[in-house]
Parts: sequence; structure tokens; C-alpha cells
Amino acid sequence: MNWLKELLNLIALFSSYAEHPGDGPAKKEQVKQMIKDALPDEQWKIDPEFFDFILDISIDVVVMFLKKGFWKSAMKVLAK
Repeated sequence: MNWLKELLNLIALFSSYAEHPGDGPAKKEQVKQMIKDALPDEQWKIDPEFFDFILDISIDVVVMFLKKGFWKSAMKVLAK
């Protein structure tokens, strides 16, 4: 399960990097591509369609938590 922790950390990092208002589907595709570029192929031997499915769900969940917590708090600090 260590790979899942690594994946979620990458999603949080790349989602924060790609964050800007609007363009949700385009941002998701950008994050997916950054993750695929960052991962060595031999370490992540998994069916590409299944991996896309995992990424889609994982990105949605991580971004939901970021919006409710970290990003919301950060915006309050930046707005001061």
C-alpha cells in the first residue's frame, strides 16, 4: 500500500501546482499527465485503463479534501 501513499502525495502536489479558477477537466488531465511522466514505468506495472480509472477517482477525492481544507485556509491567509 506504500504505492498508494506515494500516488496520493503526487496527486496533492501536482493538483496544487495546477490549481487555478476553472478548467476542471483540463486540470485533471494535466495532473494525470504529470503523474504518468513522474512515475518510472517498471515500478508501476498496471493496466493503463485501470490506472486511469484509479487516477480519476483519486484526483477527485484529493482535490475535494484540498478544497475543504488546505486551499480554503490558504485563500483566507492570502486574502488578508
